[in-house]
Amino acid sequence: MKFKLSKEALENILTYSISGICIVFCYFILKNFDGIKTTFVNFLNIIMPFVFGMCIAFIVLPVVKNIEGVLLKNSRLKNKTKRVIAVSGGILFLILVVASFFAILIPQLYSSVNTLIGLLPGYLESAKNLTLDFLVGSTQFNQIFDKIIEYGNVLLTTLLTNASTFLPSLLNYSYSFIITIGNMLIGLIIAVYMLLDKERFTLQVKKVMYSILPKSFGDKLGYVGDLTARMFNQFIFGKALDSLIIGVICFIVLQIANFPYALLISFIVGLTNMIPVFGPFIGAIPSIFILLIIDPIKAAWFALFILILQQIDGNIIGPSILGDSMGLPSLWIMFSIIVGGGLFGIVGMFIGVPVFSVIYILSKSLVDKILIKKGLEIK
Repeated sequence: MKFKLSKEALENILTYSISGICIVFCYFILKNFDGIKTTFVNFLNIIMPFVFGMCIAFIVLPVVKNIEGVLLKNSRLKNKTKRVIAVSGGILFLILVVASFFAILIPQLYSSVNTLIGLLPGYLESAKNLTLDFLVGSTQFNQIFDKIIEYGNVLLTTLLTNASTFLPSLLNYSYSFIITIGNMLIGLIIAVYMLLDKERFTLQVKKVMYSILPKSFGDKLGYVGDLTARMFNQFIFGKALDSLIIGVICFIVLQIANFPYALLISFIVGLTNMIPVFGPFIGAIPSIFILLIIDPIKAAWFALFILILQQIDGNIIGPSILGDSMGLPSLWIMFSIIVGGGLFGIVGMFIGVPVFSVIYILSKSLVDKILIKKGLEIK
């Protein structure tokens, strides 16, 4: 007697098998997460120049397209010459932006640090006098003061004992900084090559992809690649415009209110605003500290202003620029920022939203297709 499974039984077996494989795979990932992460980080360090190159090319590409497709569209120059001019213009634009960033930041930061160093002794003296006014006459004052002195001596002894370990750490960070600068310079060269010959590069990737994978899977992978590029493009340039507007608003308000270091503080607020949700508060912390040293009252007013500005950005400016282009509900935005930040720090908080947007859109599309295939409508 020939045994034949029903269509429903086959679907159940397939569903349970796939679920079991997914569970085992997730268990393997979680159990060996540290080792996998270390391997991934080591591999990423090796290919870091190419990562920088692709990131630079991705950022500069819209500028190159505009120069080549708009400014030089009606020019009689050869296409190769147009491409060289467009790529040179895009790289020059990026260098000017980065140079302007440091030209604004470094002098302001230097001035702020000098002011902080100059005001710190007086600030500490005021804090000391205020403490003495409150505690003089208290029976517990001497005990508290002795404890502070004791802990101070322990801290100083510990710092002096471990001073020999600071130099290797400093050298290690210096070496890492030099390696990063070198990778960025090599990445800049790689980006130039990629932009000059982007059609051939794209064609080669497609040929390799379709030669290895079935056409249907290759088409899906191409769709995922286009979706990822679109999500990152919309997020990066949308958030950049949003952050620029926030920085300008902050600078205008601080200038009108006669706040010190308005340019530096606005720059910090605008830059950290690139991180969704938590960005304005991350930028507010060092800014409030700077103002606290100079004028505690203005620091309190600035904290209130940042809270209002964040609400305006989150409810008016941000949605007007980004809209629903990311396709990600607020709950999952918070989830992506927390998970991304927990895994990869500040960089993870920044890229978490576009990465999770791609995962969310693909998962939603897959679930909808399965429900349609089963003839189910979930409300």
